[in-house]
Amino acid sequence: MTDQERKTFSWFRWSLIIVFLIVNILLIFTYKDPNLLAIDSFLVTAILFILAVLHGNERYGKKNILIFFFITWAVSFSFENLSIATGFPFGFYHYSPSLGLLNVPLIIIFAYFAIGYLSWVLSHVLTGQYHKKLEGKQIFLVPFIASFIMVMWDLSVDPISSTLQGLWVWTDPGAYFGVPISNFFGWFLVVYLFFQIFALYLSKYDSLNAKIASKLSNKHYWAEAVTVYGITGLGTILSIFYQYNDITVSMALITVFTMVFVAILALVNILNNPELH
Repeated sequence: MTDQERKTFSWFRWSLIIVFLIVNILLIFTYKDPNLLAIDSFLVTAILFILAVLHGNERYGKKNILIFFFITWAVSFSFENLSIATGFPFGFYHYSPSLGLLNVPLIIIFAYFAIGYLSWVLSHVLTGQYHKKLEGKQIFLVPFIASFIMVMWDLSVDPISSTLQGLWVWTDPGAYFGVPISNFFGWFLVVYLFFQIFALYLSKYDSLNAKIASKLSNKHYWAEAVTVYGITGLGTILSIFYQYNDITVSMALITVFTMVFVAILALVNILNNPELH
């Protein structure tokens, strides 16, 4: 890819990020209409997925980003079905028929990949890895940090999506606004597994070379993923404008002091990194 092509793709991704922001704001006006909400939620996930693929392709290439998608799909799909059948590791629940006919709707798998990729990138930023090849303790540290970052997202959206919207229904509602505490420990286990598998794979088969690394020493590139993660959190915060209650207010506060804080911390890290231009 030439420098001009790289700049063009960067502008395209930033344009798509602006669209992503607008669609998240429009969620305020669609929550009360199930049909509009379904369309808008699909658009949010679709754009999120596209941005993750485009960003990941530039760093890892088509083959490796496809492998990451396959790993996230295989691990998350297996454990989602296992939990629906046995209650392990998340708890007993089922998805709303509005999300599809399968036990685990396809949109959920795409969301796992997209949020997983963003969390993966933020973990690289916070640990100072950026485009470096994973070696030594970083093979285990990066997946560990990424797991916390991803669970932050579920911590903020699950009560709204399940208790308020009924997109999935818990058989035995739990202490966290109707969500079982086991859900979050289950999430940490599942996302850590697919992050760790990918990290071990990359430690041997990462296609990174000096030319690619030099092209990725750009602050704007790393800021893309951080911005998208922050906008995802903004969507949760804005929920207070369509339904103001204990759940939406609590989730907004939690989002500010988890997802937003992490996004700010990552941006500061990027801006202060002398190796980036």
